[in-house]
Amino acid sequence: MTSASTSPQPEQLPPQGKIYLDHVGWMVPDLALAAKAFDGLGLPLTPLSVHGVTDPATGTRTPTGTANRLAMLKQGYLEILAPHGGIDNPTVAHLNASIARHIGVHLLAFSVADAEGAAARLSKDGFELQPTVHLRRTIEAADGTPAEVAFTVIRTGYDTFPEARCQMLQHHTPEHMWQPRYLPTESCITGLLEATLVVDEPAECALRFAKFLGRTPMADKDDRLILLDRGRLRFIKRANASNLFGAKLLPPNPSVAAITLSSSDIERTRDVFLSNGLHPGSLGAPHLLLDAAESLGVHIVVVPAG
Repeated sequence: MTSASTSPQPEQLPPQGKIYLDHVGWMVPDLALAAKAFDGLGLPLTPLSVHGVTDPATGTRTPTGTANRLAMLKQGYLEILAPHGGIDNPTVAHLNASIARHIGVHLLAFSVADAEGAAARLSKDGFELQPTVHLRRTIEAADGTPAEVAFTVIRTGYDTFPEARCQMLQHHTPEHMWQPRYLPTESCITGLLEATLVVDEPAECALRFAKFLGRTPMADKDDRLILLDRGRLRFIKRANASNLFGAKLLPPNPSVAAITLSSSDIERTRDVFLSNGLHPGSLGAPHLLLDAAESLGVHIVVVPAG
């Protein structure tokens, strides 16, 4: 395992006591079809990877019934997650139930330096946690040899956050995750900045998330914000979301309605979207807005980096 101090990708690892918005995850029935949407966004994907859990005592790996592909960014990443192998367990059941509700972002993942320490704090704060997961996937390393990516994942019960599956994780092998060959160059998209949740009661929902994240929510008119050490969450009512995104389709309450990404060249990003047949609107220059119908059920806002 690679520590934060020796990792070639230290910017992806939060220091002790900090917490990052690490990634968001779409849940979809078919990874191949979902990949076409990411092609349109100018986001290359990692190859198909099958999840498994490794028993720390025996080293035995057990498939978990899911597989993914990732769009890696300089800050964070985007995941598309699908059932795999016909395995039946609570995690797969939750994934299938989420897909049946709507295709879109159903996973919010936050990275920490010490997953076990985070689990101890969450238990002390009254959260009922699922067993800690030692997640492993086999991928191709940058030199072409097989490599294992490793995470420790902390999850609450699935009913704790009906808005989205929430988890904290600790990266152990960032050098295999953030390989330069997978970072987007054509679209100039650089990072994951924000997830916007549409909920009935923003204040109540933000308090629940804030307790999980160890942060204090902030009021922004009718909205609520939780600022992390990298990234943020926004909680808004449906009426405000309709005003923000225009007369566009929103997923059902409660849900992740939008994500915000950064771009090092917003005009180049617009050109890539247009050349791929997308129809980027605007939230006011120089922001871009893609409708959920063009990005797998969640609005995508793109803003200049920096």
